Formats: sequence, structure tokens, C-alpha cells
Amino acid sequence: MTYPAQAPTGFRFNAILSASLAASAITLLGTLFSTNERDLTFVLSPWETFSSAFGLAAPAVGIYLIVLIALGFIGVFRSWWTSALAGLLAVLLGGTAAYIIQIVSNGLELNGEAWNAIFGEFVGLNFPFTVMGIVAAALLCPPVYRAASGEPVPGAAARYVAAPAAPSSITDSGSAFVRIPSEAMLEGKDEAAIEQANEQWEAMVTAFEEHGWGTQAIPEEPGEQRAVFVGDTALVLGEQVVFAKPKGDERRGELPTVRETLDNAGAVFDDLEAPAIFDPADVVEAEGVLYVGVGGNTNASALRGLRKVVTDRGYRVVAVPVAGKFALSDALSILPDGTKLVWQPAIEHPEVLGEQIAVEEPRGAAVLVLDEHTVAVPASAPATVKLVTSLGYQTQVLDISAFEAAGGTLPRMSLRSRD
Repeated sequence: MTYPAQAPTGFRFNAILSASLAASAITLLGTLFSTNERDLTFVLSPWETFSSAFGLAAPAVGIYLIVLIALGFIGVFRSWWTSALAGLLAVLLGGTAAYIIQIVSNGLELNGEAWNAIFGEFVGLNFPFTVMGIVAAALLCPPVYRAASGEPVPGAAARYVAAPAAPSSITDSGSAFVRIPSEAMLEGKDEAAIEQANEQWEAMVTAFEEHGWGTQAIPEEPGEQRAVFVGDTALVLGEQVVFAKPKGDERRGELPTVRETLDNAGAVFDDLEAPAIFDPADVVEAEGVLYVGVGGNTNASALRGLRKVVTDRGYRVVAVPVAGKFALSDALSILPDGTKLVWQPAIEHPEVLGEQIAVEEPRGAAVLVLDEHTVAVPASAPATVKLVTSLGYQTQVLDISAFEAAGGTLPRMSLRSRD
């Protein structure tokens, strides 16, 4: 799936609309039933009673629906209590607006007495509408929204409901989420070094766009020195996102803006439960396989959690013990034909990877597949450039020396959602 540049994707809008319509329909039916029950004199015919009740209730419920849809876009449907608050606000706005319309259309003055009557109706004749609007929003919006969007139930074992039967190809293009170098990273550098870092970052973004990727910027984190390495914050598999679980607090400040950006793009989140410690830079994706580095910044609990949440998407998870604090994506890359490039000193048991090619340079295994014919290789690995070229691929050489000096690699400078 390709994420759009700004607005939420269609499936998220459909989920919000479905939840809002469900709550509005029950609110309207409950209000009409209660209003019909009031006419015990049988002076009016049932049809006249219904028409009168519908004429009073429909405008209020229509505005209620519009307010719920608007609030749905800020994430209120993810829990019952925020949905209840949304229902309360929608009831107040819908009921007030409907009464104002009725008063004005009848040529009456909108004075203090009229306002007292309007607000008094919420605990008077309009009380059924008030109760139904709040209860329907609280009970219906969260489950309908989750069912339509595929979002997991909070507190339950996270499962990806709406995933396709098979994972996307590692040669597909899609959307690349990137973040500009922070002020903290560039602090203390001279103008030439700052210009170099910015030019290198722009060249990377251009490489994505030239090979069919859409790019979207994640908001800057000025005080976070390593925020440009967004690949450390989340594992993105199409719409499914598994967030980092850092051991300490050092990089937790980088996560909220990433989560908000992906959420606005329509992501479905799976959060690993404690005692999981998870660094997404420890994951390398192959066709139908996720290689996960363990022993450094990712523990066995995270590995078990990943196996649970990616199975429905068609992935098999293979554990790869890493040496020291190496991230697996720094030491392993998979080319479009399945060839594995490996920096063997970073992996304790390279044999678990099967057939592989050992690269000569420490950065040589941290390459990036741009499409089925093109591989981006860091300029710091000239021998790997020759190797990949000899394997029949076009190579895009990218100088990222300013970021390598800060401990980064090409795969860790973006989050990539493939179609």
C-alpha cells in the first residue's frame, strides 16, 4: 500500500463513516420510538405522530452524524469513553442547532427565554435523544470502527485483521517516510558540514522519488540527535506497523510524531507487550521472511511477539544472533533475487542465513533496494558497489558520510511502506 501525503486513506474514512452511521441510526430509532410512546391520547394517527417525531429528530441526528465523523478523524473511536464524550458533544451540538433552526424557521425570537428552553430540553423532552446519542456512540463506535479498519482491540493480543494473504514484494516501490537532520545532530558543525549533511539527505530523497517512491516528511525533532534515523522507530509492513520498544528512555521522545504521522496515513498498529525490547533496525525483510537480530537491542520476548503479530500477514520469522550492539540491518541486506549480503563480524552464527556473500566493508551490507533493477549503495563501500554491479544490478551510489559519522546507515534513514 502507498500512504498518501497528508489525508487519511480511504479505508480509514470508511471505518469512521461506518461507526458514525451506526451510532446515528440507533440514536434516531431510539429517539423516534420514545417520541411515539409519548402520544397516548391517540388524537393523532400513528403516521402523523411518526412524521412529527421524525421532523423534530432528523435535523438533530443529522448534525450529530456530521460531528461524530469530524471527531472520528482525531481518533476518538479507539475507546468507549472517548466515544462517549464524542457522543455527548455531538448531542449538544446537534440538539442545540436543531432547536435553533426550528425557532428561527417559525419566526420566533432567539432570546434568553428561548435559550433556556433549548438547554432545558436536554433533560426534558429531548432526554431520550441525549441518552441514546451518548450510549450508541460509546457502545457502537469502537467495535464498528475496529471491524472496518482492522485495528486491534486495546488490551487484547494484537492481531492484524485486515492484512492481505501474502506480504508485498521487496522490489515494490511505495511510500518513504523521512525526517530531516535535527538541530541537535548539526549543532557545533561548521557551515560546510551542515550543508554537506543537508545535500546528502536531499540526494537520498531524490533517489527514492526517481525510482517511483512517494516521500513524506515526518515532523522534525530539533532536540533529538538521532531522530533522522527513523528506521529505528518502527517496523512498517504495508499498513501494519510494529513500534519500537526501547530498553531505556533515550529515544522515546522521537516516537510520538512518527506514530502520529503513520496514524494519519492509515496505519494499523501492533504494540509488543513487556518484557519485549525491540529495535526495528534489527529486522530485515525478505520475500515472506523477516530476519530478526536478537541479543543486541532486541530480546527473545520481542521475537515471540513478532511471530504472533506478523503470521496473519504471511511472514515467517527467523532469529539471527548478532554480536554486541549491532543492528541486523547494518549487517544484512537482501537483494531482489534473494542474494544475501552479509558483514559477517556482526553476526554470531552467519550459517543461520544459509547461502550468502560476505562483503569486505562494514557498511557494505547496509544497502537499499530501490526497485527490482536498482540498489542504493553507500559511497563508503566501493567494493560492494562493484560486487552488486557484477551481480547484474544498477547501483545508485549515495554519499551519507555525515550520517555514518553519527552511527547511521541507509536502511535506517527511512521508513518504507511497499505496495
